[in-house]
Amino acid sequence: MKRCQHCGHEVPEDSAFCNHCGYRISNEVTCSYCHQSMPAESVFCPHCGKAVDNAMHKASQEQRPTREEQPQRMTYNEQRQAAQRQAAQRQAAQRQANAWKQPESEDQDDDDNNDGDGRSSFNRNLIIGVIAAAVLIGLLSMLRHCNSQENDRLEARADSAALIADGSQEPMAILNAELSRNNFTDDKAYAGCAVRFNSSDPDTPERIIGVTYKEDTERPFIKIYNLTRDGAQWKTELGQTKYYDGRTIIMDHSSLIADAMNVPRAVTVDGKQYLYFAFLNHLKGAGEGNNGRVTLALYDVEGKKLTTLTYDGTIRSRSDGRQYVYCRGPLENTSSSERRFLQQEAASIGSIHVATQDEIDAEEEAKAEEEEQKSLEGEENADAKWDHDNAENMGKLKEGEEVKMKPTQYDKPIINMKEIKDKLENDRYLVFLDTKGSVVGFNKSSRKYFTIYGGKSGSASGISFNGDNSVLIKTPGGSITYDLVHDKAKSAN
Repeated sequence: MKRCQHCGHEVPEDSAFCNHCGYRISNEVTCSYCHQSMPAESVFCPHCGKAVDNAMHKASQEQRPTREEQPQRMTYNEQRQAAQRQAAQRQAAQRQANAWKQPESEDQDDDDNNDGDGRSSFNRNLIIGVIAAAVLIGLLSMLRHCNSQENDRLEARADSAALIADGSQEPMAILNAELSRNNFTDDKAYAGCAVRFNSSDPDTPERIIGVTYKEDTERPFIKIYNLTRDGAQWKTELGQTKYYDGRTIIMDHSSLIADAMNVPRAVTVDGKQYLYFAFLNHLKGAGEGNNGRVTLALYDVEGKKLTTLTYDGTIRSRSDGRQYVYCRGPLENTSSSERRFLQQEAASIGSIHVATQDEIDAEEEAKAEEEEQKSLEGEENADAKWDHDNAENMGKLKEGEEVKMKPTQYDKPIINMKEIKDKLENDRYLVFLDTKGSVVGFNKSSRKYFTIYGGKSGSASGISFNGDNSVLIKTPGGSITYDLVHDKAKSAN
């Protein structure tokens, strides 16, 4: 024979249900304190050490009361309601007793002579009783209304307590409930992430690490909270606060272009437990072409230390419209194991693009070319620009080819008139040779200046007209004829 863990009666060994109360027979019960399963005959919970309160344990005592004799537990709300009902009943009984009590009459001489007075007293007492009953009904109605409001408040608190105590709730729900319960919501920050940390060690409590962030203030920040399970409650404390002045905090998977199963998560690095998470912290109002950052973070659960790795670069847009940070690598060194871990994780975040060596080389080349073009801008750099643009043509000239030159026209003079060595003029053009050995033309019709010969291949020593619109230029490498109308040149040797 075995006993029902619900009512304590003995039942046959092969019973699936109790033949006294109909309760399902099980070899385990749930502790009312820590909610863990344990053998039904346990006297103390093997998980939390509390004394077990179940019917099978009571039945093992020498004088076991029946289920009907066992005192029923009452909640605080039920106790309060019962006390109120008892007080109301006592008051009603007292009023009724007073109402029906016969006043002593000094003139009671004879029962027969008092028949009329008895009927009058009965009627009067009846009226008083009716009035007392009406008053009692009104009082009970008011008490019921008050109890209803109190019930609502108690049930709301009970719901909150149930949320806190129930370990099956999602960590984000527990984080939000705990922040509200502990008055940590005054900063109006958003809940960014929360991760549960379980341990096989019974001496290590269950933990939840949560992160909140504020993005629309002058001092954006992230806050990290430590939630530690303490029986049916959670102990909540603020572990870290980090400010990012002048930047905007964004912590969602779409902006990070990351897998929600990967960021955030609980990780172990060098035997320590960490919360791994990531977020954007761009400059405020920054868009494409401006500076942006992606920060990866590890929070040490035990040591409460935050380690970050920051990727800083230019914000660019993907083909699908989402933005990413183009950079050459993290700002910090990666000598520590934590930062090496974060560097590996950066490859799985789409909002980070670390440039390859080919991309870096192409960027350097483009940058150098851009700087060179800037150095050739302006009238003062006209000769250098001509030499740059016509370097290939000068090589062809030496091989005897006729080439189309690339002159650049300017509105302002590109030659110092005080350094003019020789000058030619006809109806259409002016041609100047300066002391540096360069040749400059001026179109009288368009009022534009242009370089004819830059001098990089050797200073010109003389100029002369070779026809109406052609100039003969003497250089160290030989003479060149230049067609002023068509900008064509060829060797005259």
